[in-house]
Amino acid sequence: PTSVLTFEGTKFEGPEAIMKKYCDLGEVAHNVPMLTTEVQMSVNAQSMLIFVTGQLKIGATGNPLLFSQVFQLVSTGPGAYYVHNDMFRLLY
Repeated sequence: PTSVLTFEGTKFEGPEAIMKKYCDLGEVAHNVPMLTTEVQMSVNAQSMLIFVTGQLKIGATGNPLLFSQVFQLVSTGPGAYYVHNDMFRLLY
């Protein structure tokens, strides 16, 4: 199976493209107390859907930005998961 990321409306497929996108952002800092999460089991017992909202900074002096992210984890075995779908959006 191929992992897919949609970041601000642009699609990235496969682990290499996804990692490159996240690495290209540079330094990212999350305001952990501001994070909220919701988790639900997905279509079967081997997958779950996670929704995250919060605040982050991109770069050392960047202004805080609100974001939302939804991703699906799928089990590949006991205690092992991969991100199958990931959708990320900055909130302006």
